[in-house]
Amino acid sequence: MLKPKIVTGDDVTLPVTLKKNGATFDMSSAAVKAAIVSNSRTTKFTGDVAQSSGTSGADWLNSLVVVVFSSTDTAISATGPAWIEIQVDDGGLKTTWFVGVELLQGNIA
Repeated sequence: MLKPKIVTGDDVTLPVTLKKNGATFDMSSAAVKAAIVSNSRTTKFTGDVAQSSGTSGADWLNSLVVVVFSSTDTAISATGPAWIEIQVDDGGLKTTWFVGVELLQGNIA
C-alpha cells in the first residue's frame, strides 16, 4: 500500500477509517485530534489539531475521520517518512492510531 504524500506548506484532507478489532465503530460522541509526528514517533512536527465530525466526507458513526491540517500546520521543514497520530477520546477512554505518510518539501511559494 502506498503511503499518502503530504507536501509541506499545503492544506491536507485525508480520509481515514479507524477500526477496533478489525471492525468500524461509532465514535460520534468522541473528541478526535491528530498530529504529524516523526518516523520514530518521538518528535511532534505539528501541534494537536482538533478534528470535526462535520468535515465533508466524515462519517463518525462508522469511524471515518477526515483528517484536516491547514497549510500553517504543515509548514514544517521535515521530509521523509512520518506518521499521522490520531487520538480518539470517547468519554475518557483514549485510543490512538498511526497512519504512515511521506513528507515532501514544497517548493512553490
